[in-house]
Amino acid sequence: MRRVLCTLILATLTFTPYSVRSQTMSATNMYGVGPHGYDWAVGTWSCTNSMPSAMGGPSSMTLKVARTNGGSIFFRSTGTNFDNSWYNIYVPSKKMWLSPFIVSDGSYGTESTTQTGPKVVWTGSAFDATSGKTVQVRDTTVFAPTKYTDLGEQKSGGLWKTQYNVSCTRA
Repeated sequence: MRRVLCTLILATLTFTPYSVRSQTMSATNMYGVGPHGYDWAVGTWSCTNSMPSAMGGPSSMTLKVARTNGGSIFFRSTGTNFDNSWYNIYVPSKKMWLSPFIVSDGSYGTESTTQTGPKVVWTGSAFDATSGKTVQVRDTTVFAPTKYTDLGEQKSGGLWKTQYNVSCTRA
């Protein structure tokens, strides 16, 4: 009996790290895939913005992410004189994500993507409360288990111009 128990314990210690490592690697390869594609982001993040702006936020922010009762992911980024909230909502029939957002200055918009993986480009339009104009917007996001970056751009005169560059780490 003791020999069987020792064998089971040894087998558990030997094989558990491989199964845990396999699950972790699978999860990081699944960014944006299906209705749970952004569950990895749930938690609190500490962010810096190398290009502070009205729509992109100040140089330092906190990002809080939660899964809602309805299944979407809710994001809220706050900093000095800044508050931006958005959802990532999965649309199964189109295998795409929608992301409506609103900023405390009255700016708002929606972006979408069908891309998955560690680098995803979101495109859409936004009403910029500062200028009073509706503009095309694009966010290029890069994901890793403990880091998230977002390069935000706005189309002006036919060219994409960077508006903010946010980098977040898990707090």
